[in-house]
Amino acid sequence: MAQAGIHALIGLKSNKVFPHEKGLYPAIIIGSLIPDLDILIVALSSIFISIERGTEIFHRTFSHSFFTLVIVYLIFMIFGEMKKNQFLKTLGKGISVGILLHIITDTFLWFHGIHFLWPLPLSEFNLWESTHIPVIIKNLILSSEFLFFRIYAWFLLNQYLSNPVKNGWFTTVLSKWMKIEFLLFIAFIFFTYFEIPSFTFLFRLAYIPSLIMAIISTLLMWHSIEPTQKDRI
Repeated sequence: MAQAGIHALIGLKSNKVFPHEKGLYPAIIIGSLIPDLDILIVALSSIFISIERGTEIFHRTFSHSFFTLVIVYLIFMIFGEMKKNQFLKTLGKGISVGILLHIITDTFLWFHGIHFLWPLPLSEFNLWESTHIPVIIKNLILSSEFLFFRIYAWFLLNQYLSNPVKNGWFTTVLSKWMKIEFLLFIAFIFFTYFEIPSFTFLFRLAYIPSLIMAIISTLLMWHSIEPTQKDRI
C-alpha cells in the first residue's frame, strides 16, 4: 500500500529511539519513503505493459526486499570506508533502518502481500490473507494517506520553527502543500463515499506527486529535522 505519510511520521519520531548521529534521522525518513517510489515505476512501465503486469513485477517486490536493504547498507558502508567518510556510513545506516521500518509497517497496516525475499521465487507474505476487507475500507485508508501527508508537512513546519537552520523560504511552500493535501483528503473521502469507478487511477495520479513532494521536503528541511540539543537530553 501507499502509506508514505505514515512512514514519514514514524521515521520522524525515530529520534526518540536511536542514539543521535548527525544525519541519521533525516536518512531514516528518506529510507522510510523511498520504497513506495515503486508505484512511480509501475506507472512508467504501463507505457510498455499492462498496469496489472507492471504491478505484479514492480510493486512491493525489489523495493520491499530484505536483500535490497542489505545491498543498500553494504554499498554505503563500502564507499564510506573507501572515502573514510563516517557521514556516508550514517546515511547508509539511516536509509536501511528506514526501509526496514517501512517493511514492518506495511506488513501490519495493509492488506496486500510483500515479497520480503525478492528475487527468490517465493510467494509473497500477507498477514491479512485470510481476512476479507471491504473495498470501501481500503479506499478510506488510502484516502487518509493525504491527511497523513498534511500532518507530516505540519511536523516539518514545526521542526523548522524549533530549529530554523536553512531553507526558511520553503516554509511557504510547506504551508501551501498542507492545504493541498487536506483538500485531496476531502476529495478522496468524497470519491470513496460515491464509489467513483476510477478511484485507483485518481489516487495514483495524486499520490505520486505527494510522495515526491514529501521526499523533496525532507531533503530541504534536512538540517531542521536534526534533533536540537534540547531533544537529545
